Amino acid sequence: MITICGISALARWAEVGLADRLEGPCVPPADGAWSLPDAASLSGIDLAAARIEATAARPLHILVSSAEGRIRSRRLRCHVWSTELPDGALYQLTDQVLMASPQFCLQQMAGGSTIARRVATGMEICGGYARSPRAEGGFHKRPPLTTVDDLIAHFEKNHGYGARRVREALAYVVEGSRSPMETVVVLLFTLPVELGGCGLPRPELNLRIDIPPSLQVAQGKPYLTVDLCWRALGIILEYDSYLWHRSKAKVDEDNTRNEGLRDMGWMVRSVTKGMLGNDQMLDELVRKVAARAGARIPDDDAYRLRQSALVRELLAL
Repeated sequence: MITICGISALARWAEVGLADRLEGPCVPPADGAWSLPDAASLSGIDLAAARIEATAARPLHILVSSAEGRIRSRRLRCHVWSTELPDGALYQLTDQVLMASPQFCLQQMAGGSTIARRVATGMEICGGYARSPRAEGGFHKRPPLTTVDDLIAHFEKNHGYGARRVREALAYVVEGSRSPMETVVVLLFTLPVELGGCGLPRPELNLRIDIPPSLQVAQGKPYLTVDLCWRALGIILEYDSYLWHRSKAKVDEDNTRNEGLRDMGWMVRSVTKGMLGNDQMLDELVRKVAARAGARIPDDDAYRLRQSALVRELLAL
């Protein structure tokens, strides 16, 4: 048998309704039989039936039961889990293929990752997307796999390896993100200053805002949906994807909506991937938003380095 985990399992969870089809977690095979014994055994596993692949270009992340069980293969990336598997850890995709649950993916990845990566993974499983290298834009849309409250309840009872680090990360997870880049923007502004963030409170994501009649006519609808919103602070941030904002009509529509929101008293800022990758643009954006929020962030090179490192780590996920 083989057990897929980590980013490979999270990509497989992109299939809408997969959890319902699998009818809940399974009982893991005894004596570590869930672990692939050697590289030669991979040829006997029907990966196509489970709709997964293992190639040198896209290695499959799998779980093994001991350090000695690591397999040297360009097609596989092995992750050791030598302690008892937590309750609800695995789902059975096929007779030969097991897959880590979203909660277990988070726990298994937590042991060797930074808090920023842990929070980003939590936002993915509580959000409406699944990262996948095969998808246009790098992700598929799907309903959330779980909620922050359910994760908190799950890890209150779970004290295994990685669980404490998950509990630490859950304090910063915001539900409802619809893309990896939306998650990057949320974490840039909400993670603590010590980590390179701005320390702002959690925003509301994909919030509906009612608009006046004149703007309704221009937009052709009675409300707008905005990406990140701090209602009490009067701040809206919109992530503008190059993929989505290619047409002149879309640019004109966005400019009209943003000017209309500004007329209503909102501070509206657009964010692009290029801005996040440019240290000067990034600093300008952060300081304007922080000033509107009344937040104090350090004005020194050490903070700017932390900020830049945080964004680059998140963009690399």
